[in-house]
Amino acid sequence: MDVFRAAPALFAANATLTLFGYSLAMMMSPRKDRDQAMFGKGAVTGFLSTLERDGLSAATASFKDKATERAYIKYLVDTQLTYERLFWWATIVTFFMYALLDVFTIKENLKEVLILRAATGLLVVAMVPFSYIERLKPYFGYMSALGMVVFAISIIWMISIIPPQGAPPYIIGVLVTFIASSCLMRIHFLVASSVYIAASGLYLVILNVDPDFSQVDIASGHFFMISIAIVAVATIYAQEIRSRMIWKRDQQRAADAAYIEQLLIEATAADRSKINFLSMMSHELRTPLHQIIGYTEIAKTTLESANDDIPQNDDGPHDQILSAAHILLERIQKMLRYADATAGKIEYDIAPTKISEIIDASVEQMLNGLQKKSLSIDMSEVADAKVRVDIFHTCYAINNIMENALEASSVGGKIWITGSLGEDNAYRLTIRDEGPGMTAEQLERVLQPFAQSDHVLVRKNEGLGLGLTIANRIFSDQNAALSLESKEGEGVSVSIVFREAEPARKKIASPR
Repeated sequence: MDVFRAAPALFAANATLTLFGYSLAMMMSPRKDRDQAMFGKGAVTGFLSTLERDGLSAATASFKDKATERAYIKYLVDTQLTYERLFWWATIVTFFMYALLDVFTIKENLKEVLILRAATGLLVVAMVPFSYIERLKPYFGYMSALGMVVFAISIIWMISIIPPQGAPPYIIGVLVTFIASSCLMRIHFLVASSVYIAASGLYLVILNVDPDFSQVDIASGHFFMISIAIVAVATIYAQEIRSRMIWKRDQQRAADAAYIEQLLIEATAADRSKINFLSMMSHELRTPLHQIIGYTEIAKTTLESANDDIPQNDDGPHDQILSAAHILLERIQKMLRYADATAGKIEYDIAPTKISEIIDASVEQMLNGLQKKSLSIDMSEVADAKVRVDIFHTCYAINNIMENALEASSVGGKIWITGSLGEDNAYRLTIRDEGPGMTAEQLERVLQPFAQSDHVLVRKNEGLGLGLTIANRIFSDQNAALSLESKEGEGVSVSIVFREAEPARKKIASPR
């Protein structure tokens, strides 16, 4: 069967499959997108706006900015040139293998066809080494286009010297050359489309000039070659646009990642600078504060010794100075502890320690504050166990939690301490007060440094807002977790989960 007479049928089948695939895609897409793609100009407007956003020219399918286009070409050289050479070699080998088809099918002018095939193949082979020259690498797309021109001209030339009757399907070779190059090779759209149109025009000229072709051959050839050129041009256009879009997205993601990394570095540096400042200021303020406390105590003792008739009470100016100085010293020490915890400078002496020992030591340090507010502590629901912690720093962290509970509790109230060992060998210790509680918003930021339950300008409670922050860091460093639960008007429950615990026989039963 004459290949030219079969061309309309082949094209019709191809068109049918294409329309079927398009219809299926439309049915599977959302209705809004389907309507825009089929009827509205929204699809065109959206496509143009996408090109504009990425800096692409709709006419040339390339970046408008020359520097960006050069960067894209460099990317292709670095990542695609190796594969491009492999495709060239595969095409050359396939072109030479078609000589077998020549020998078995061509009855006339076989010698000319074989010479033409050999010359064409060797010419393209001679072009490959140029792709290794560093200065010529950015132009590998033009070299690919030149090789495609040589192949297309040789195939059309073969068609012109072979009688139409019984000729092998060389026009299919043109189709393969066009479609394969448009799908697999990275050639600039304007260059590739010029090659497709020029090769198609040359073939149509040969088709009209050669007297051996019939009217049916001419009509079929026109129909077939024009359809091939249209498909090839559309394919290379879509491929070049898509390739540049993907590259631009990757570049943007890389730039965003680098920017985020730089922000993290700057934020880390700023945080480290803040911690260093707090540490330095805490050290610098603590030295003169110790002197103030020492000289005030000397002045108080001297005054009391010289004046025996002065009543001994805590309301004198020296006592007020000492009280304020000790409060200030305690806050400075807390800032210093926060700076050390944040910088990872705290050293832990981890050892198995009974919960009873930790609670006894913590409550002992809080007795003065508890007595001043007549608060009681219920520890009847604490089951003893051993946990692997640093007792000194753990007691310090629990004292910070109890200070908050003491501050929130009203006079004559109660604080509950409960603890139990779970089946997973994790021990949960909970400290609950009867204070006003916290809102959900306050719970979200209570573990942040310098956070207060009230606004900093109008808050009722004094303090730095570092107690829970430091406690959370100390527990986290010891493989324990701190969490809070609260509702307004129902107090606050602070739970610490120690993940490594062992049962202990002793149970704390005496309430305080």
